[in-house]
Amino acid sequence: MKQKEFLVAFKEEFWYQLRIKFGVSKEMSTFEKYLRRLIIPIYISALVVFTHYQLEPLLILLTFVGCTWLSLIAMDAIKRIFQRRCELGKNRGIRDFDDFSFREKIISYSISALTLTSIFAGGMVLITFNRTGELNVNLFIGMLSLPLVLAYKLSNDRQRR
Repeated sequence: MKQKEFLVAFKEEFWYQLRIKFGVSKEMSTFEKYLRRLIIPIYISALVVFTHYQLEPLLILLTFVGCTWLSLIAMDAIKRIFQRRCELGKNRGIRDFDDFSFREKIISYSISALTLTSIFAGGMVLITFNRTGELNVNLFIGMLSLPLVLAYKLSNDRQRR
């Protein structure tokens, strides 16, 4: 059953990403662990300061960086999920992610990145609205990172073949 392998792979990747985000993964150096634990509070503090003082260009840049980071995470995660799924179902005809067609890779990367990045951008809009009382749609400029990250990932996949 292909869904079973996907769910197992998704669960493994979810916990892996969670350990990485909060700096508790055993494969990280001590420096990385402390740096990871500082990134989120620093990012949130910068977000609060930029929205409070209405520093629009810096807020847009911060959103763009956050969306780019999340797009890369989502695309790497979906690739790892499909690769792990292939390992779990070796004799069941499940293809590796590298064997996907160009169109299948675009769809897989786009759905995962769009979902995670949209949640992030929506949260940024809500935070800005709560802090300033304005519905600032300029924050969706961060969503422009999706095509850039997608092009980067697809070119890397093409070079590895």
